[in-house]
Amino acid sequence: MMGFEKFTEHVLEVIHAKVGGAFQIKKQMVRKNNNVKLTGIMVVKGEADIGPCVYLDAFYRDYETDGMRLEEIVDEVYRLIVKNDGETLDFDIAGLKKWETVWGNVYAKLINAEQNKELLGRIPHRNFMDLAVVYYAVARDHAQKDIGTILIYNGHMEMWGQEEENLYRTAMMNMRADGEVEFAAVETIIKHMEPDITFPSVSGNVPRDTRMYILTNRRKCFGAAEILDKKILWMIADKIGDGFLVLPSSVHETVVLPPRDESEYERLADMVRVVNNTQVDVEERLSYHVYAYSRDEEALRIVA
Repeated sequence: MMGFEKFTEHVLEVIHAKVGGAFQIKKQMVRKNNNVKLTGIMVVKGEADIGPCVYLDAFYRDYETDGMRLEEIVDEVYRLIVKNDGETLDFDIAGLKKWETVWGNVYAKLINAEQNKELLGRIPHRNFMDLAVVYYAVARDHAQKDIGTILIYNGHMEMWGQEEENLYRTAMMNMRADGEVEFAAVETIIKHMEPDITFPSVSGNVPRDTRMYILTNRRKCFGAAEILDKKILWMIADKIGDGFLVLPSSVHETVVLPPRDESEYERLADMVRVVNNTQVDVEERLSYHVYAYSRDEEALRIVA
C-alpha cells in the first residue's frame, strides 16, 4: 500500500490524463481552521479566477482501510471535477479589491485563539476570552447567491486602506442587517423538523427553565459570532435569566442554558469536551470552556 504522498501523485497523474488539458489541475495544500491541513486537487477552467478543490485526505483514509479501491477513488474524484465544472458559478474576484464593493459582504466569525496562533499573525483579529474574532467576505455570484467565503488577511486590509476597528464595526452592522438572530429551544427546532414527534410532559411545579437553546444566525454559518452582540445577550437574559450559560457547540452555533448552580460548571465542561472530541469535526471546534453571562458587566466570562 502506497503512502499519502505517492497516493496523491498517482491520483493527480491519472486525473491529468483523464481531463486531457480541459482544465488546469494542480496539487493544493490548504490550512483550515484549528490548523487542520488538507491536500486537494485544485481545478481551474480557462481564464476563470477561482475553481473548486477536491480534497484527498478522506479518500486516502478509505484507501487505507480498504473502504475504496484506488481505481474507484480516481473515478470518484474525476466525477466530482466534472460535476463542479457543470455547476461553475459566475464570480468576479476583482470585486474583492475595492472596499467600496466588498464592505457589504464582510462578516465576523469566532475561532479558537490557541489553536490558530500562527494564522492570527497573518490576519486582522481581536481577542474575545479564549477566542479570536476574525473576518471573512462572503463570495456571491452575479445573482447574489452565496457561493463561499474568503478569509480576510492583513494584505486585504492594506489593499483596502482599512483598520481592524472599522472592519469590526462593518461586520457587526452587516450581521444585524443580514437578518434576525435565531434563538430557539431544542424541542422547538426538533418539532419544526419532525412535526409528529412528542415530548414527555412534566407534571408538578417546575422551579426553573431547564430547556436547552440553540443560538445561531439566519444562514447557520459561523453563527457562534452572535455572542458578540451585546443586545442579543441582554435579550437572552430577559428571556431565560441573568447568569445564563453558553456552551461552544461549534463555530456555527452555541448552546445556551438557563442559569445553573456553580457546582454544575465542571460537569458541563466535561460534556463539552466529550462532544467536541466525538461529535464535532476538528476544523469546526470552537472551545472547550463554559461561559456565563453577567448583566451587570454586560459580558461573558469563562467559568469552567
